[in-house]
Amino acid sequence: MKPVLLALGTCTLLAQPSGVVVVPPPGKLPAGPLVDTNDNKALLLGETTAKAILAHRAAFRDHLAKVKLSADVKARWKAVRQPLTLVAVFGSWCGDSYRQLPDLLALEGELNPFIEVHYLGVNRDKALDATAWPKGLAPQKVLRVPTFYLFTTMPGGGHKLVGSVVETPPRVGQTMAGALVELLEMAARPGVVPV
Repeated sequence: MKPVLLALGTCTLLAQPSGVVVVPPPGKLPAGPLVDTNDNKALLLGETTAKAILAHRAAFRDHLAKVKLSADVKARWKAVRQPLTLVAVFGSWCGDSYRQLPDLLALEGELNPFIEVHYLGVNRDKALDATAWPKGLAPQKVLRVPTFYLFTTMPGGGHKLVGSVVETPPRVGQTMAGALVELLEMAARPGVVPV
């Protein structure tokens, strides 16, 4: 019988067939996918795609089906004409991610060649190895998910963080799609100083 990986908060345990529990040293987890302790489904970790997210859990598909982008939000998304990179860090185990990430999935369906979107899945500890971040982007500390980080392309090709939306839209009644479009518009304004 194979050992079973159990993730309990910040403590990861290996349950041996004999019932003996072994706590592996930090950084020494067994090979193979980590699983959500609620449903034993493998977690999406590291860089992934919209297609993989939608195939992973019905909750993402169900929430995407409910997203209604207004004509105004769609037009404003398409009107961005500055190269920007949007990184969505989410948890495939996270209820807030189920509710908020589909707004970005819907926006991404409205093609805009100036906006590059990346999705990074994290475990419950929200730790991301620096190499998980898209090339050229400074890794950011993730405290809550989902967090949407916006980077602008600087002269010479470098990238600077210009803003973020953490977990929920900043204003009551605002959709995540609306919050993300506002963030993009802010970054595209002349003279915006990166944070």
